[in-house]
Parts: sequence; C-alpha cells; structure tokens
Amino acid sequence: MSIDIAKKVLEEWFSRRGLRLEYEGDRELVLIEGNNKVYVRISSEEFPTESYIIDELSATMKDRLKYNKAYIAFPRNARGLINGKLFRSHWVGVYLYDIANTLGDPDKAVEELIPSIPIQLQQGVGEGIERRISEIERELDDLKGSVEKLDVKSLMRDVSELKERLSKIENIVNDLANKVSKLESMGITTTITPSGGRESNVANELPDFLSNNPWIEVLKRRGGGNG
Repeated sequence: MSIDIAKKVLEEWFSRRGLRLEYEGDRELVLIEGNNKVYVRISSEEFPTESYIIDELSATMKDRLKYNKAYIAFPRNARGLINGKLFRSHWVGVYLYDIANTLGDPDKAVEELIPSIPIQLQQGVGEGIERRISEIERELDDLKGSVEKLDVKSLMRDVSELKERLSKIENIVNDLANKVSKLESMGITTTITPSGGRESNVANELPDFLSNNPWIEVLKRRGGGNG
C-alpha cells in the first residue's frame, strides 16, 4: 500500500475538519488544530506484528514533547491487531484509514480508533513529562526485547508434536474400544483373577455333568500356565 496515497487521504480528511497542514515528511504529517500541534505517523502495514508496532511507538515517542497530540495511522485491516491498552498507556492515539473508501464516502475514509491523550506544552512541566517519556522509552525497549526473545517457531513445533501424540493416543483408545466391543458381541468377557492372571468366561454355561468336575479346574490351570 502506497504511503503517498495514504498521506493524501489523511490530509483531505483532516482538511475537512479544519486542521491545517504545517509539515509533511516521508511518513509524517504535522497539523495545527486550534492551539494544538498534532503529529501523525503513517504506517502502510496492513497486518503489523507486535514488534513492528512497538518500533512505531518508539519512533513516535522520541519527539512526543514537541506536540500536543500524537497518532499512528494504520490501514483499516490492522484493527484487530491494535493493543489499545499499550497505546493509551503511552499517550498515543490511533487512526485507521481506508483508501478504497475515498471513492465512496470520503468522510468515512479515516476513523479515530483511539484518541490521543493531549499534553500541555507549558514551561514548568516539561521536566516531569521528559522523565516520563524516558521511562516509557525504556519500557518499550524492554518490551521489544521480551518479544524478540520469544521462540515462536519452537513453541509451534512443540504444539504440533503434542497434537500428533494426542492423535496417536486417540487411535489406540479407539482400537481398544473396537476390540472390546467385538469380544462382548462374541459373549466373551475378560476378568482379572486374584492371582493376577486373566480368566475368560464363556456366556453359555458348561453342562451340569462338567460344571462341578474337579478335572476341569486342573485343565484350566494347566492351560493358563502354558498360554
């Protein structure tokens, strides 16, 4: 997406609202709104990563004391990737722009997603604000370092491996369930004897003349020992 087209869309939208353009850089606009000076940094990333957003915030915060308000403008598709708490805690607002909408309703081509927290540029409070800006820059550097340390690929491999293992376990459980179901349909159940061995019972009982025959028990024990 072209930065030049985005700048034009934003300039026209601000002009309709009475803001006057004071300065235009490669990716920057400085506008006058009454007694306020407004800084707008323009991004063309439709799907910005967290690391990219932190870099943009850091660049914006460097000159934050020069402006009453500061914004970063992203393409509208980036809406779901914007961390509102992160921007509000750093006094920076967010605009979303949509180049395609200029052909329809130009007034809807830009949306203020997060308002900028204004700073009163007065003598006597500059030192306190400057200290706060320095703290914020350090926090951003720490946050960026934490994001860069995350081994996302390794985490994804671990998740994939766990999914494969779970799938194998499910297949084994299903196979055992099918075998048990077949045994039950054949009238055979398996139980554990007190001695730790397995004993199979046929659903149909033995004839009366064999049911109490002691030789049957002897044969069973021999069969279990040879099996």
